[in-house]
Amino acid sequence: MCMNKFWIWILCALCPAWLLAQQNTEYNRKGDEAMKRLDYSDARLFYSEGLFYSDEMSYCDLYSIQQLTAIWTANESMRASMHNLMNRCLSCLNVKATENDTTAIALLVRYYTDGIGTNPSDEMAAHWSKQLDDLAAPPPAEILPTTPSYVQPIPKEDPFRFFAGYTFTTFAPVGITAGIIRGQWGGYLRLGTNLSFQDYETSFEGKEPTDVPDETLLKPIERTCNAFIATAGVVFSYEPFNLTLGAGYWKRDVLFRYEEVTDTGAATGIYSQYRQIDASHQGIAVDLNSIIEIGRCYVAIGANLLNYTKGNQFKLKADWNVGAGFFF
Repeated sequence: MCMNKFWIWILCALCPAWLLAQQNTEYNRKGDEAMKRLDYSDARLFYSEGLFYSDEMSYCDLYSIQQLTAIWTANESMRASMHNLMNRCLSCLNVKATENDTTAIALLVRYYTDGIGTNPSDEMAAHWSKQLDDLAAPPPAEILPTTPSYVQPIPKEDPFRFFAGYTFTTFAPVGITAGIIRGQWGGYLRLGTNLSFQDYETSFEGKEPTDVPDETLLKPIERTCNAFIATAGVVFSYEPFNLTLGAGYWKRDVLFRYEEVTDTGAATGIYSQYRQIDASHQGIAVDLNSIIEIGRCYVAIGANLLNYTKGNQFKLKADWNVGAGFFF
């Protein structure tokens, strides 16, 4: 009878320890499987079970801490959600370090050097490095490197960069350029005008209007033009230099304003506006520009090639442009 009671007491003492060992193996195994799937959120959840606190006992699984540290190192996007967890890891490591656990001390040096779970502290990192030297034990090989080979760091995506500014050309002196760049490639839109948007009654060829009544005499008063250009294209970026290449449409209408006069030359106060066909053109525009970044600002210089037809002839006209603006 006494012997039976003895074995019952032995089983009662060993069973909780066996169950805890099984639980430890299970959560670490599930965490490793999640890591291999690159499911870092699930892995963090499983490994966090290795940090257990209560009023009666505390348990700190160094393997779980190493894996949590690997996740924190490899994935910057998850760090904000892991602050409290890494604080618990730091507390565990401090407890283990007081027991002269060299693995924990080596991890503490990294925590205080990189600011994991706490603010960076060269003083504390030096303290624990000296403690490690005093114990004459090098950092355990299994924690160097801290990131397992199957942990794939999440690559940082290039941010979008926007730019906008003023563009001047002799053809259309008031212009704007706006664009977006991500990595080495982007796109842009460029618009220009001379801020003249006048309307006209009709068009004529030659030097003056001919489709007017015989008794009507016209006196030229003013010559103006409406100019507009719009191009769009790609941007190739190699900071601080950027190259834009695009194509679009341009148009220029040459207008003449006339006043009707009597046969004696007296003004009648009646005005009309005509478009001169021979001097008015439209066609395809191609532009090439270089944009040089200076901090958040930029300067640009380039050229436009304007195509048009005159009669049956294909014509080209070159124009230059300059600009300045900001990146944001």
